[in-house]
Amino acid sequence: MEMFRYLAGVLEKEDKKTWRKLILFSFVSPVTDIFSFSVIIYIINTIVRENQVSAEMTMFAFFMGFLSVFIGLFELYKNEIRNRLEYNGIHNLSMKICELFIKEDLIYHNQKSAVQTLSMVRSDTQNCIEIVMTSIRLGANSITLVGCFMALMYVSKWIGIITCVLLIAAMAGMFLQNRAQIKTYGERRRKNLIKVNAQITVAYGIFKELKISDSPRIVLKRYEEASREYAQVQMKFGYRNSVINMIMQRAVVSFLFLLLAFLMWSRGGELVHILATMVVYITILIRMIPLAYLIIDGMNHIEFNKKSFEVFKENLERYNEMKVGEEKNRQTRQKKIILKKGIQIRNLSFGYNEGMDIFRDVSIDIPARCSVAIIGVSGAGKTTLLDLLLGLLHPQEGSILYDDYDIISQTDSRGKCQTDLGAVVSYIPQVVYLNGETIRNNVAFFDSEENIDDKKVVECLKYARVWEDIVKMPEGIYTIIGENGISISGGQRQRIALARALYKEPEILVMDEVTAALDVETEKAVIDSIRMVKKNKTLIIATHHISLANECDLIYKIENQKIIQVK
Repeated sequence: MEMFRYLAGVLEKEDKKTWRKLILFSFVSPVTDIFSFSVIIYIINTIVRENQVSAEMTMFAFFMGFLSVFIGLFELYKNEIRNRLEYNGIHNLSMKICELFIKEDLIYHNQKSAVQTLSMVRSDTQNCIEIVMTSIRLGANSITLVGCFMALMYVSKWIGIITCVLLIAAMAGMFLQNRAQIKTYGERRRKNLIKVNAQITVAYGIFKELKISDSPRIVLKRYEEASREYAQVQMKFGYRNSVINMIMQRAVVSFLFLLLAFLMWSRGGELVHILATMVVYITILIRMIPLAYLIIDGMNHIEFNKKSFEVFKENLERYNEMKVGEEKNRQTRQKKIILKKGIQIRNLSFGYNEGMDIFRDVSIDIPARCSVAIIGVSGAGKTTLLDLLLGLLHPQEGSILYDDYDIISQTDSRGKCQTDLGAVVSYIPQVVYLNGETIRNNVAFFDSEENIDDKKVVECLKYARVWEDIVKMPEGIYTIIGENGISISGGQRQRIALARALYKEPEILVMDEVTAALDVETEKAVIDSIRMVKKNKTLIIATHHISLANECDLIYKIENQKIIQVK
């Protein structure tokens, strides 16, 4: 119930209305079910008692048959509400978790793989909605079972009471006995699902390496191990539930035979007088067993999905904290940055782990409309410095000023304020991502389809010195380039990424090792592109290529936790 209350409380307003309506209809269903069942018992008892079938009773049976059709239509509408809650609920919850992962700090982002993120966004939210749906079904089935208990006790007196007590005890015993193991199965299922998806991602990501080596055997073996473990967990869970079902059914059948034998031994010839009661008793009992199993099965499924709930709850709490922060920011004075003086780093210290500083008491200046190269050996902290400049990481000490605005303390000369750094900065990462769509959509990546300016796309491609290549392609800017630009060269990918950055019309352009994986000829082409755009922009480039660094006005070198100016 605790999980249901929490999940029902975090649903969207419309979904809350839907689940309340579903609960109402789900509780009506047992009433109609018990009513229909009671009427059948009443008709059977009346016919046996009067030893004849009256015209009134026949008409009553016909009426109940037609009424059942309307009850069926009601059930169809209830199922439509259930489907709406289920799929809208998954969509709305997954949107919250997806928003969290897109907006969260880089530190949190780096703690997860893409496969783990996918599991949290889709699988965990789906399992949480399953908990909601299962809880509602549990409530409806429990009410129906209570109704059957009452009917059984009314018909069979003390035998019915004993039967109900034994059934409740058996249900409680089976659930409590299996509860811990079912939860463990759920945790292992989730863990192995991530492993299975990870191996598929690996196989796709290193497809070329796999084709020219003996590695497919290793990847397939890892997939086989994870997949087999996942299948075994699912099978064990399914088998355990089927064992519970089998035990309950066989136990009831055995109980009925033993009860019949006892009555035959104790009542003898009088058994015929209680035959009608026995028929009703058996009919009710047979109706109760599937309900009892469905209740246990539902509770087991809730335990099976408990790990997903725990992960979802943790992520949703972070999401709520983030939204509270956003609300505070909306009430804070907004500031628009127009870089006039430049960027100043003062007394900056940063380390990912305590006692392991990458930078210690660093201070540098990046003048506006100046091109600056950041050089240093691999692992010196070039990318980390860019992440700090972009506000993706937060230093332990120091300040980073865009003119008078400090992105660390979020203050300017007038006090507390907020700014949209992305409005003035474009960033090209070391590993460029291109989607599998057209060149046009990749350049205007952050624009909606209806707002894309084709003239501006072409202009940016020209500035990036890749337009001559594009016009030779079959569909020009509408050419589909394949997943991550697989159908174009590395140099073309980098220059399309540059065109994407320029499409935003930034004041500041930040580039991280944009020529790292390129040959000399392609690097020259990219450098020519950079020359074209650096004149009226503040340009910050992290690189280990001296040829690119020499194109810049200033060169800073990262060395021994310090940054020194070498040009």
